[in-house]
Amino acid sequence: MDYKFEIVLIGSGCYVCGGKTKNFGTILPGILTFSKINKISIKIIVAINKLESANTFSNKFNQLKDLLGIDDLVKYEFIFCNGSSKNFISQYSKNNKIVAGIISIPDHLHFEWSKTLIEAKIPILVVKPLTLKLEESNELFNLSKDLSIPIFVEFHKRFDRQLKYAKDSFMKGLIGIPLYSFTEYTQRKEVPLENFRSWVEKSNIFSYLGVHYVDVIKYVTGSTPKRVSATGQKYFLSSKGINTFDSIQCNIIWETNNKTLFNQIIISNWVESNKSSAMSKQDFHLIGTSGRIDCEQKERGLRILTDTNYTEEINPDFTRIFSQKESFIFEGYGIDSIKNYLHNILNQDFQNLDCRACNIKEALSSTAVIDAASKSIINNSEWIEIDSTII
Repeated sequence: MDYKFEIVLIGSGCYVCGGKTKNFGTILPGILTFSKINKISIKIIVAINKLESANTFSNKFNQLKDLLGIDDLVKYEFIFCNGSSKNFISQYSKNNKIVAGIISIPDHLHFEWSKTLIEAKIPILVVKPLTLKLEESNELFNLSKDLSIPIFVEFHKRFDRQLKYAKDSFMKGLIGIPLYSFTEYTQRKEVPLENFRSWVEKSNIFSYLGVHYVDVIKYVTGSTPKRVSATGQKYFLSSKGINTFDSIQCNIIWETNNKTLFNQIIISNWVESNKSSAMSKQDFHLIGTSGRIDCEQKERGLRILTDTNYTEEINPDFTRIFSQKESFIFEGYGIDSIKNYLHNILNQDFQNLDCRACNIKEALSSTAVIDAASKSIINNSEWIEIDSTII
């Protein structure tokens, strides 16, 4: 078969295919769903470090292929590169087909791989955060502009109907002048202790998770971050031999397009009980002079209780598999984010993008905040000013 679309996939872990968990992740289901819906043949080139990872990916791919009933529309092959972007590129032969890159690897590796793929003139979607340091993101921005190769960041909450409604309400002026926003975003202990133990010390809970709601404010209000103060604690995880923060609390001062200021508070932790009713607890609140927006991102009204398990809060809007007549299909805003990116690359129309697609220019704000927060923490929660001329 002549495959029309080629996808360079950097990473094969939890977010790609579920890794060793019982789940399927989001990226691989998104690719296969896009292929099924659009009847487009796709070849996936997967960067792999270990044979074990290749076997896991293959098993998940075959399960998904059977569930979705896509036959031979999608195939994959591995490039074993030992974690080196240079090794990967030296083995990869770019064809004349339309090519899209997707990067889903530990946070601290984003810059190296993004730069390598952009230099190879491959457009990319990077799972948040873009990078951990603003200078790295700015280098990628300039490189993207010089080579005319687009970079997008996978902030999938932009595709959540709750937050789309919140944005529309804000833009209509329903809450007036924003005064403050607050969010609590937590994950079970098993995430740093088991799922990401090999790399959590290279990042932190705010850069990995809290950054979602930095981008939510950017998306909903269109505001610009001005200064940041953050503090964090290391108790539980350090007692388990992991040198990263249990919790980080971050204050961000934003400036609206009308030059008014408001405060955002994001509280994040990686030590939620493993018996919590969902992997993540999260909510979003934005209060203004004439109204407020409250989004409960965890408790969406669907709970499952069985004799063999505790009550589980289900988010049917993120990434779920639903039955059809003779097969299954994946739906949700996690899937929509991947499908939207692939649609943009396939059609090569970067002038008329869906406003939910986060391009690199918009992503600079979130990188600026997490970089400033990291600097603030090591400087006794000092306020760190953000130079708005470079974001």
